[in-house]
Amino acid sequence: MSATEQTLPTKTDDYVRMRALATGLLLFMALLFVVALSQQEAHPWFAWLRAFAEAAMVGALADWYAVTALFRHPLGLPIPHTAIISGNTERIASNIGSLTQRKLVTPGGIARLVGSWRIPEELIEALLAPERRRALTQELAQVLIRALHASEDAAMQRMLRDVATKVIRGVSIAPLAGRMLSGFLASSQRDRLLNDILSAVLEYLEANRDYLARTVADKLPWSRVLSFVKLDDRVSHKVLDSVYDTLCTMRDDPHDAMRRKAIARLDDLSQWLMHSDDALKREASLKDKLLAYDTLLEFFDDSWHQLKQWMVDDLTKEPSDIRAYLDAGLADVGRTLQRDAALRAMLHDGVQGLVEALATRHSDKIGELVANTVREWSPAQMVETIEREVGKDLQYIRINGTIVGGLVGLLLHALALLMGGR
Repeated sequence: MSATEQTLPTKTDDYVRMRALATGLLLFMALLFVVALSQQEAHPWFAWLRAFAEAAMVGALADWYAVTALFRHPLGLPIPHTAIISGNTERIASNIGSLTQRKLVTPGGIARLVGSWRIPEELIEALLAPERRRALTQELAQVLIRALHASEDAAMQRMLRDVATKVIRGVSIAPLAGRMLSGFLASSQRDRLLNDILSAVLEYLEANRDYLARTVADKLPWSRVLSFVKLDDRVSHKVLDSVYDTLCTMRDDPHDAMRRKAIARLDDLSQWLMHSDDALKREASLKDKLLAYDTLLEFFDDSWHQLKQWMVDDLTKEPSDIRAYLDAGLADVGRTLQRDAALRAMLHDGVQGLVEALATRHSDKIGELVANTVREWSPAQMVETIEREVGKDLQYIRINGTIVGGLVGLLLHALALLMGGR
């Protein structure tokens, strides 16, 4: 049984008990009034009891009428301005929604509430405690499994393909590649990076010299003649030596003409990629060819199915490599948060700012949600809900009205005696 289910009967019982007490007190005052009235002639001091009981009954009946008129017609009589709550459900719903938006659930109040939470500390505790982290990892694994199973649906496949197609068509690769190339050429690390590239090419030439020599020999003019006189191997190696020496010079001499020419050509390429309409046309044409290549799309689909099946199989077995990676990643996040106070402060302020921004943007929706929820209640349900929540306190008003009325009756009786009245 939930906490709510346990609480509501208690409130109802308290309300019923206090209503019975208030009604019983009214009946007791009526009985006291009858007894005092019948004994007043024989015992004059009973006049005090009569005055007390009489005024107490008036106070009790007045408060009973006021309390009852809030929820229903007293004695079932359609007296004007009674059954106030059931007759004004729309206005009450609107007012509650407006009050919630303006005074109760405000962005500032929500931000202070979130700010009082120990979000980074709680997160660190959850990520560094093995049992809690394991439970979180298991939940993430289940979410991932459900997402993978959902992607099996044909509609999901079409949606993913449509999204991928729109992304490919919508992103202009040529200007982006041009800016990256231009940034590389303008970087202070340009020469170092270019030297590393040239060194990698030279290492490849040296490691594959024999294979490249045979390839060059096959491509040389009059290759058959050169092969007949056994000069093809020497000529091809000479060609490779010439290329190797040229690349070494380009790498080792920053002022080499070939190096400068290569950089200038790369700069021209970056400008062409960034500013040429022809580059955009060629990119669009290439995208169309790729997207129209069914074999490529089928390859992607098959690759995705195989990857997905592997992930599902791994996540459902013991031990799981993916869950192990998730667990290790979560632990790393926890240790990083524990070490970095600035990151913890950024996380706390970020969550608080995000919640406050959302509350500010959607504060009207909060009030509207409350108002619409209250509007869905029937008049009887609204009366029952409000009466259950505040009915106990309203019965105290009846009890206090009875006692205060009786005391006022005693005071008036005393004043009447002092003034010579009967």
